[in-house]
Amino acid sequence: MVLNASSFIQNRTQVIAITNDRIKHILWYVAECYNLLQKDKPTYSKAIVKASTSHKFEDYLKIEFVDNYLIENKAILQSKVSHLEQINFSYETQKKYVDSNDGKNKPDKIDIYINKLGLQNEWKEHDEHVYFALECKRIVGTKSYLEYISDIRKFTERDHTNLRLPFEGMIGFIEDASINSTVASNELSKKLKASTTIETTQYLTSIILNTEFDGSYLSVHKKDYKPKDIFTLYHLLFDYSKNVTA
Repeated sequence: MVLNASSFIQNRTQVIAITNDRIKHILWYVAECYNLLQKDKPTYSKAIVKASTSHKFEDYLKIEFVDNYLIENKAILQSKVSHLEQINFSYETQKKYVDSNDGKNKPDKIDIYINKLGLQNEWKEHDEHVYFALECKRIVGTKSYLEYISDIRKFTERDHTNLRLPFEGMIGFIEDASINSTVASNELSKKLKASTTIETTQYLTSIILNTEFDGSYLSVHKKDYKPKDIFTLYHLLFDYSKNVTA
């Protein structure tokens, strides 16, 4: 029995390590797409988006990034990692979760849904259930930090009915030129330290996922519900201050 338990732990550790490596390659690519966006220098007018679409501005930025960069440039990632040759990027996909507060089954709208990760054999799950989620938030001031933290709270309290990888991701669209990724990450860590509802074991720490991008961070948190699993949260803080206009 002890040997079986030891073998299970060893196998799970290996699967998590393989998964983390795959996720890091995907995040490298997401950052690379941001670099391409900065070279293209597109602008997104809040007034035009409000007048000509029914999208929230946050959703509009997300959709533009997925359609024009993550989907359009997939060959860059596919040539780098053969296991990701079928990778798929979409937005506003829904999955089911059980709310740990009231026990109800509810829909979870995922901002950027990334599947076809080539990990179904490792997790012994259907390919459709093995995915990586990226949530997106605008960062425009003090209130937006609280909204960003509220999304982290969702990660901790939602018990998904199918597989959810022990890795989550967030993109912060920084629209204020006076805020850089260091300022934003420090403010987010302060909010996490003050939170009485999010159990954090590591606050935002700078990491390198792409050598041409310095706005990536990592934090570690615990789920609210038993067995209170630990999950890693990757943060990509994008400077959109020159891309967003009034």
